[in-house]
Amino acid sequence: MALIVREEGVKGLWKGNWPAEYLYLTYGAVQFLVYHEWQKSTTGLLPETPRSFIGGAISGCVATFATYPLDLLRTRFAMQGASRIYTSLYGACREIHQTEGIPGFYRGVWPSILQIAPYMGIMFAVQGKLSETFERIENPYWNHAWDHFTSGGVAGMLSKTAVMPFDVVRKRLQVQGPSRKSYILSDIPRYNGGFFACARQIAVHEGLGALYKGLWPGLVKTAPSSAITFWVVGECRRMFGAYNERTPLRQSG
Repeated sequence: MALIVREEGVKGLWKGNWPAEYLYLTYGAVQFLVYHEWQKSTTGLLPETPRSFIGGAISGCVATFATYPLDLLRTRFAMQGASRIYTSLYGACREIHQTEGIPGFYRGVWPSILQIAPYMGIMFAVQGKLSETFERIENPYWNHAWDHFTSGGVAGMLSKTAVMPFDVVRKRLQVQGPSRKSYILSDIPRYNGGFFACARQIAVHEGLGALYKGLWPGLVKTAPSSAITFWVVGECRRMFGAYNERTPLRQSG
């Protein structure tokens, strides 16, 4: 962080922020919509933990594919140095479309799908199980308002650690293309082939540990993010549920 501030200024800590904001808003909305619709439609068909895992995997895949271009734009904006390749979201979209075509917006999408399915499956399964456990606690020192917050944070850390290699490969593939040598890290290798070829190249030339580069910063980000997300969603569902009970829909006519 200190290096980023020294070399790029405080603004460097927020590079790629707007694409990231659009990404999180749309991704979260699609993901939780698909997940809760899955939960409603499969009640009683499967044991709870496998049902949560499958629902999390499906919702994560759908949301990832729907919002992937925003994820790619976020990564590319974050990788820019002093010589900016993209100056605006519109300019970035136009440049990618002209030089790489529609497939350029989906570079690395399959590693992302491979990553997100187990990632969200583990997260929702662990969060659901932990939340049930916390809800059963009968202790005057335990505040049940934090059930979703605590379970979400723990689930986020476990799932992030489990799929970190997929995340590393995904980001390496996202910054391929014609502008590969123009980013702040100009020595980004060229990876031939897809996910497995890229993972093998990283492991051979940098060691297996390279597949976990950035794990600690990732956990520092993921733990509070997951905790807050599940807490906010849980509280919103509780409030909307209470509101609907107080104001039932009026019968027409």
